[in-house]
Amino acid sequence: MKYRACAKCAKSVGTVNIIGNVLMIFIKAYMGVVAGSKGLIADAIHSCADLLATIVLIIGLTISGRERDERFPYGYGKVEYIVAVVIYLFLLVIAGYILYDGTMTIIQGTTIVPCMVAMWGAVLSIAYNELMFRQGVCAGTQINSASMIAKAWESRSDVYSSVAVLIGIIGAKMGFCFMDPLAAIFVGVIILKVCIEMIKDAALNLMDKTPEEIDIADLQKRLWGKVKDLVLDISTIQVRELGGTYEFNIEVSVPDHTTVSDGETIKEKIRELIIGMIERKSIVEVRLRPLEA
Repeated sequence: MKYRACAKCAKSVGTVNIIGNVLMIFIKAYMGVVAGSKGLIADAIHSCADLLATIVLIIGLTISGRERDERFPYGYGKVEYIVAVVIYLFLLVIAGYILYDGTMTIIQGTTIVPCMVAMWGAVLSIAYNELMFRQGVCAGTQINSASMIAKAWESRSDVYSSVAVLIGIIGAKMGFCFMDPLAAIFVGVIILKVCIEMIKDAALNLMDKTPEEIDIADLQKRLWGKVKDLVLDISTIQVRELGGTYEFNIEVSVPDHTTVSDGETIKEKIRELIIGMIERKSIVEVRLRPLEA
């Protein structure tokens, strides 16, 4: 973690998001109804989804932070990916509704001309969601939280959708009545795109894919340069993500006459080297395979 204050900031992300989304829901829903803007009402629905997603996020972070126990010897880290899937499956449903409603409004030829108050709702939404995005992505990166980063990018998608809503309102005021429901459709498309990407990423992590930022070949080469006098070969290096932690499983070949004491020394040496090479919190399991020297 870069700064000590980052931990405090990360803890406040959930509270800031809940308060912010509650305010956005009421402000955008009220202004959307009063001003008659389909786009702003869709944006308010988006904020409802964000509020529920934030609540699920807080639950996920609380559970994933638990220590390993007998029932879950590998820890609770994968809860974060399950949480991410829940968040974005829910948002997929929201996206489907928004797309349907906006499309039917255009097909039916309903005239939508929002009043100017809707513009202020969109501008306020852009500003607040950008601030929530910047806080969330920074804090999530510092504590290596997949679900917090996922939630932050949801706030960034809110920024894009609010910009589309603002353009739709301006267009409708200029006489292009279809632009406001078209903005609602654009909001739905943005949500849909983000959902598909994030569900895919969470699913791959649940399947224990190797993290993209880890170059196994380079790591093996660097490790071999430091332990070639102690072992015969580095057979395998496997790594997966467990929430904010990497778990390494390393198998090395050692001479068959290696004593138990020497074996433990080799294991500890490899653990220290891996932890020193990786900035992120890591758990390193080392297995020794005796071979004839």
